[in-house]
Amino acid sequence: MSLSDFVKSYEKHFKELAYRLRRVAIVLFISLLLMLSLPASALNPETFMSGLYTPLSVYLVNMIASSVLSSPFMKNSSIIFIAGHLSMGFEIWFSASLFFSLLITIPVLIHELWKFVEPGLYEHEKRTLRRIFLPVLGSFVFGCLFGFFILVPIILRTFIAINLWFNVQPIITYADFIHFIVSTIIFSGAFMTTPIIVYGLILIGVLPVDSLLKYRIPLYIGIYVVAAIITPDGGCFGSAILATPIICLFELVLQLGKRKKGKELRK
Repeated sequence: MSLSDFVKSYEKHFKELAYRLRRVAIVLFISLLLMLSLPASALNPETFMSGLYTPLSVYLVNMIASSVLSSPFMKNSSIIFIAGHLSMGFEIWFSASLFFSLLITIPVLIHELWKFVEPGLYEHEKRTLRRIFLPVLGSFVFGCLFGFFILVPIILRTFIAINLWFNVQPIITYADFIHFIVSTIIFSGAFMTTPIIVYGLILIGVLPVDSLLKYRIPLYIGIYVVAAIITPDGGCFGSAILATPIICLFELVLQLGKRKKGKELRK
């Protein structure tokens, strides 16, 4: 089949996908405009009373940064922030607005993609995806919270401690600080969902549980290596903090998959 024939045969699906992605893009654009322009007084009445205008996205970013710096893990630690360049404030404002608008848009994207792929799925695949959706969402949220409250402050504290070995005061740009927080939270959340996704693939028969059980030691080593890449804290402590709960989840998933296969064989 030529490329043109392939496109023609799936033209209806491409049009539907484009239609659904346009709806997602509209929600993203409106969310971005709101995050760029909506005043912080929507969440902070003191700003409204003082007559000062601060965009909501900037207020949220500063609140996140303040929460990290006030963490018990950051006790007696200090960081000096600099701008780096003149346009840094604008870049953080726009990037933060885009990030929060993406968070608002993600549920719409998931809904539209589900409506697009649902007609082509078998009933057992639909049931499996519905069953694992909430666990995947929950594990992602848990991973993000874990990264924010545990991983980020511990890694920061480790970096500061290492710098103090050389009597060096840590001075970084505020943009790098925010980027570090956001990227660590996202990676932690995404990494935490992998065991649940693997379990879903086991349920629908895409991944053989016997092979995963046979090679789980190299798998766990690989998980630790990925955790070390995500959390480059200069040592094994931060990597172990992230890798340990994920390895435990993987082991639970593999045992559940093994149990399910045993039940199917007994039928």
